[in-house]
Amino acid sequence: MQIQNKDIRDVFFENYKKDFLEDKKNFILTNDADVFALKSLKNNKRFIDAGVAEQNLINIASGLAHSGKYPLIFGFCTFLTFRCYEQLKFNIGSHYANVKIVGIGPGYSFPYDGPTHHAIQDIALMNLIPEFDIYNVSDNNLANLVSKSLKKFKGPVYIRLEKGKQDYNLGIKYNLKKGFEYTKKIKNAKTLIITTGYTNILANELFEECKKFDVINFFKFKNFDQNKLSKVIKKYKKIIVYDENTYYGGISIFINSIIIKNNIKIKIQYLTSADKQTFLYSQDRNDFMKKIKIDKKNLKKIL
Repeated sequence: MQIQNKDIRDVFFENYKKDFLEDKKNFILTNDADVFALKSLKNNKRFIDAGVAEQNLINIASGLAHSGKYPLIFGFCTFLTFRCYEQLKFNIGSHYANVKIVGIGPGYSFPYDGPTHHAIQDIALMNLIPEFDIYNVSDNNLANLVSKSLKKFKGPVYIRLEKGKQDYNLGIKYNLKKGFEYTKKIKNAKTLIITTGYTNILANELFEECKKFDVINFFKFKNFDQNKLSKVIKKYKKIIVYDENTYYGGISIFINSIIIKNNIKIKIQYLTSADKQTFLYSQDRNDFMKKIKIDKKNLKKIL
């Protein structure tokens, strides 16, 4: 499938749609959300819109999984995590149910909808459920790979999916078991910027303006190659954790754990969202990030 010049959500769901039509064990569930690639399936008997009833949605998916079906849930990140957390933990997690959850609208994807739609803590929330694997998918290349690998993922998986045409990492050879990959690299760089999601886009853009650092896209947060990431970090004099999520809600906790566990002596700085609910509104995501001082300009200041 051609993945260039397409919305990342269409890349992901068009791949899934093909598998959905070929295997009658597949079920799609949603909480009154909508994606363009799946509109033609809305009248299919295996497409279930539970409405704004996330607890019930998770219970239905759990029952389908226990009957040998392959349920995939999609909806907004915040609503599929916070609203139904007990059901996720016990009805999906504790039973190791084979349910895939795709959260759309990660970070400040919808900066005009306020804190109800700001998905900046859901990674940490899902990390607390031991059985869940977590992926953060922010480019078409990775969306193509992850969506084609869904059947290979065993047990519960939470996938955060960006929006828009994200063609910027097409040449990257991702390894899903490894869990991270360089997206920009120069010879003898002393600084490494570790990013995830939308901040990888911004760090890549800044790299093109001043090629003084390396950039990693950290996209898998459990069962990734911690030993390899530790060895990578040790090569640098300074690392910057650049994350749209809060310090406690995103990748900072994983990077800190690796540094402490391996006794790595390194200078580290963080550029993340403040640990608070932000009642600001904007029609533009970059403008919103500028207002809260985690935009590309503020990243450049701490290089």
